Amino acid sequence: MSNDKDHSPYRMSYRDVAMHKVMLQDVVRTDAYEKSINEVVNPLQTVLDFGCGTGVLSMFASRAGAKKVIAVDRSPFIKTASEIAEKNGFDNIEFYHDDHQSLQLEEKVDVIVSEWMGHCLFYEAMLEPLLAVRDRYLAEDGIMIPAQVSLHAGLVYDEDLLDDLSFLRDRPYDLNFSPIADTPFQQTDLVTLDPESLLPDTAHLGSLNMHTITKADKPRLFSGVIKPSEKTEIYALCAWFSSQLSQGVEFGTGPNDMPTHWDQILFPLPEPFAVDPSRELSIAISPLTEQVGKEQCWSWSITDGDKTISVNEQQLRTVEPEVPQGKL
Repeated sequence: MSNDKDHSPYRMSYRDVAMHKVMLQDVVRTDAYEKSINEVVNPLQTVLDFGCGTGVLSMFASRAGAKKVIAVDRSPFIKTASEIAEKNGFDNIEFYHDDHQSLQLEEKVDVIVSEWMGHCLFYEAMLEPLLAVRDRYLAEDGIMIPAQVSLHAGLVYDEDLLDDLSFLRDRPYDLNFSPIADTPFQQTDLVTLDPESLLPDTAHLGSLNMHTITKADKPRLFSGVIKPSEKTEIYALCAWFSSQLSQGVEFGTGPNDMPTHWDQILFPLPEPFAVDPSRELSIAISPLTEQVGKEQCWSWSITDGDKTISVNEQQLRTVEPEVPQGKL
C-alpha cells in the first residue's frame, strides 16, 4: 500500500501556484486533453474553457486553430492566466473573471472544455456549475470535453492498510486514544494504492454523459456489483474515475492506470468484511455535499445479502459538540 499525499492538491487553493504546478505536471491528464482538443477543434469553432486555471487548455485550443477561445474562472488567478497567454503570443483568448452565475456571453459556443473532475469525480463540486454553463451557452450540436466520465470501485484486502487504520486502536505510546480511535475507519482518505492491495474484481458504479445529463437526473447514488474471485477479508472500498474526453481519447485514475494527481479515494470499513466467490457483493457510494466551498462528505455501503456495513461520513463530522471557553 502507498499513501503519499505530500504533493497532492487535495486541500490546496486554486490561488496557489503549487496547485497548478501539480496539475500541469500530471502528463496523463494534460496530454490527453491536448490530444482531444487537437482532434476536435477546427478553425470555424469558438471554444469555452470553463474553470480555466492557468489557461493551458485555452492555449491548446488556440494552438489547435480555434476561431476564438473564451476562458472563464472564478479565481483571481484568472489575471495570471491572462498574463501567461499574453507571454505566449495568444491573442484570440478572452478571459472572464466569472462563475456560472455571473458569466454573460452574447454568443453560443461550439465546444466546452473543462477539467472539472475532483477526486473520485465530485470533490470539487464543479459539475452543476458546468451543466449550467452548458445549458446556457453550448450550441445545439456542440461538443463537450470530456464527453463521458465513469465511476469505479474495488475491494481492498491489504493487511498493511488495516494496520494503518488501527494505529490509534493499538494504544500508541501506551496511551488510550479511544475517543478518536475508530474515526479512521469512518472517514475517507486520499490514497495511492498498489494494484496488489486490491482484489482483481472491480465494479462499474455508473457513467455520466456530459452532453445529456441534467441536474435533475444526476445520480445521487452510485452502485454496482462485484463477484469476488477468492475467499478472504476486505478492509475498505476504493473508488476512482475514468474519463472519455472524445472518441478514442480516454484515461483512468485507478490503481492499474498510469498515476495521476487524482489518485484514489479510500472508503474504510469499520470492521473486516468476509467475502466469498459464492456471494455477489453490492456496493454503493454517494457524494453527500456538493456545494462549492464545503468539505466533501460521502456515504458508502457493502452487502452480500446477509451482512451489510454502512458508513455516513457526514454524520461523523457533524456530531462534534460545542466546547465552552475556559478550563475543562
